Amino acid sequence: MINVAPLPLRTASAPRETAFSHMSRLAAVNRVDLREFGIELGIPFQRILNGEPDIIRTLAMLGGTDHECLQHWSGTKLEGRRHELCGEIYPAKIIRNPEIRGCPICLKHDANSSERSPEYSMAIRGHWLVPHMTICVAHKHPLVPLWRETQPFARYDTVTQFRSIAPAIVAGEFDREIRELTDFDKWLEARLVDGSGNCWLDLHPLHAASTFCFLLGSARLRHETTSLSDVDPEDRWALLQMGYEVSRHGPKFIKTALQRLQDLPGDPHQGPKAIYPVLYDRLSRGYADVPEYAPFRAILREHLLETWPLNAGDDLLGEPVERRRLHSVRSASRETGIDSRRMRKMLESAGILNDARPDAWAVFDAEAAAPLLDSLTTLLPAKSFAEGLGMSRSQFNLLSEDGVLAPKLPDTTTKNVWDPREGQAFIDSLLAGAEPLRQAQHGWEHISKSAARLKIRPGDIVKAIQQGRVRRVGNHSDFDGYKAIYVYHDEVSAALSDDGPAAMSLEIFGKTVGIGQPVFLNRLISNGHITATLIRNPRTRAIQRYFAEVDTVQFHEKFYTYRTMSRAHGKSWQQMSALLSAAGVYPFSPDGINYGKLFLRAEVDSAVGQDCGLTPRGGRG
Repeated sequence: MINVAPLPLRTASAPRETAFSHMSRLAAVNRVDLREFGIELGIPFQRILNGEPDIIRTLAMLGGTDHECLQHWSGTKLEGRRHELCGEIYPAKIIRNPEIRGCPICLKHDANSSERSPEYSMAIRGHWLVPHMTICVAHKHPLVPLWRETQPFARYDTVTQFRSIAPAIVAGEFDREIRELTDFDKWLEARLVDGSGNCWLDLHPLHAASTFCFLLGSARLRHETTSLSDVDPEDRWALLQMGYEVSRHGPKFIKTALQRLQDLPGDPHQGPKAIYPVLYDRLSRGYADVPEYAPFRAILREHLLETWPLNAGDDLLGEPVERRRLHSVRSASRETGIDSRRMRKMLESAGILNDARPDAWAVFDAEAAAPLLDSLTTLLPAKSFAEGLGMSRSQFNLLSEDGVLAPKLPDTTTKNVWDPREGQAFIDSLLAGAEPLRQAQHGWEHISKSAARLKIRPGDIVKAIQQGRVRRVGNHSDFDGYKAIYVYHDEVSAALSDDGPAAMSLEIFGKTVGIGQPVFLNRLISNGHITATLIRNPRTRAIQRYFAEVDTVQFHEKFYTYRTMSRAHGKSWQQMSALLSAAGVYPFSPDGINYGKLFLRAEVDSAVGQDCGLTPRGGRG
């Protein structure tokens, strides 16, 4: 590397100062525009922001400072929109936040230690960029917002930014009340300076571990009967500490904290999102595909499987439950038609139940109790049967008339002819492989409403689901039983409406199998990998491509999407993705052409070690 002589006019770097801050101050003391300064000296500002080692080293030589220290607290841009800072990996948008924070006491010290104008002396420290750092460890002063700027060059031209606020900082207008350091604050500081320590959280990436502390702390707010919206952003540190004091000790303590949240008012019917506010929602949605959060998701998943009476089809961290493992007294009561008080006594007498908690939470092994529950099942009258399945009486009557619900006994001399277990099996069959819905977004309708819109019988839709002609079924988390079953109306219309062709448009077919962009299907058809049928659109009168039954069968014989392979092999799409990656199975892409996340069926079945037939559950793909 070429030696670079230090500039005649220099400014000493502050402890933990970032490279962009040092360069801005160095340009200012030399009375040169920041952009021109970088161009003239061969150190473009953007490459400084990227943290390129050679450029940082040149800057350090020009400023007469230690390049290793400058590099450590500045960070480096990595592939995949990530940045490395202090040996830890962060999402780029986290480190490159439009808001710049800092400690006003540190900045006043910078100003008082120099004869130059304050803006020339005030320096941004690297640890201030870490989102979970909320305090200056040296001064016990909270980090406060200094400025917000969406344009990167202007955001990191610190001298220009400080020029307008330095007088207010020196005057104490940015000062806040100091507070004592928490254990989380000390742990985070040590992790940034010294690297990983010995607590359980040190086994995990810093950003994910810190975020989990915040999520768990947010959930534990239920003990204070306070919602997250009631917490001032300046008090975020308290939530981090509430999560850290538990999670530092590992999975056993985390599960204990989760159990204590279940012991508060609330029951399983409200769903995990209500029992574990923020925590469940973020781990099931926002961080579902982020590998760094997998250990934390696994702990929550294990706890839910060990303590919740989850039924087949219920949403578990974004994936449907495959089978029931636990019953509660309440769920067993509903399934058998036996009063919950009597059910509890019989389960206790049989030695199956030893749980004094409320009926909704008192759980027992469903498989071990199956013989007893089978023997105890009580036939119900129509009203009780419908209520137990979450149906209105009119909905029950329609399904009964359509023949999709039938009494256990044909005897008309008694009302008690309906088997609640057969009713539950009916619901479970419709929800097998259903997509978890948190709200009925555009296109989703309840079975009864979709039937009313098309002026058909709800039983026709039920039969179409059972036969695999309607594949896209949703399980609404706000409801239970039949109330929770939603269908994608356009698909139902394509399959059952007399107004349209007996085929699905490319867009609707793509949505049913998990291909979001019709362009991939068009590309497959155009390149001869699958077929489509040309049909006149009844509304536009244009001839266009449709998926008739023969085309659909051909597609499923040859290809899998993540959605269809997950259903076929009974695994989550995340599990399938990891399995295929380990087996070296990659998306179908002959000649380098992109067809999306589409895989050859034969390759996937070979990797999994079985061929499970065309479609699970009556042809449903």
